[in-house]
Amino acid sequence: MSFVNLIEMRFLAELRGQRVSLQAIRTMLDKARQKLGTEHPFACEQFHTDGKTIWLETRDVTHDRGLIDLMSGNGAMFEVLEGSFRKSLKFGDADGLVKSWRPSADEPRVVIDPTRRFGRPIDGETGVPTEILSEALWTAQGDVARVAKDWEVPENAVREAAAFELRYGKRMAA
Repeated sequence: MSFVNLIEMRFLAELRGQRVSLQAIRTMLDKARQKLGTEHPFACEQFHTDGKTIWLETRDVTHDRGLIDLMSGNGAMFEVLEGSFRKSLKFGDADGLVKSWRPSADEPRVVIDPTRRFGRPIDGETGVPTEILSEALWTAQGDVARVAKDWEVPENAVREAAAFELRYGKRMAA
């Protein structure tokens, strides 16, 4: 599965979790593919979701941003809904497809980027895999300062990596 497919599956899971029917999702997917001209609209910057419906970002002749509900065709002001949409994703400038993902708001330094460290969760600023920092913390018996010094990363990078790994059950961190 590619990174783009992973992001698409994440949004499908959100929609299904909100009890959006598969029929509705298929309809919205077909409309989004047509309007955007891509096979991966759920991984494009112009596509948004509020967990209940799928919105397509548009710009009018005055360059004001708007949203169109792909199911009903109703519009919405982008600025009203922008705060809840896909804050955790970073998109490419050229193609508008997703490039990286911050999977946890509680650990904002943690990034998944398929072009770095083979897509393993990393500290986004230093590139050190979260698994390594978490294991180092366990080995150092919880000494955050020591791990930060050994790996030349900020202490909050160590804390966030360990919390992320603990949250996802990969390793018992100190």
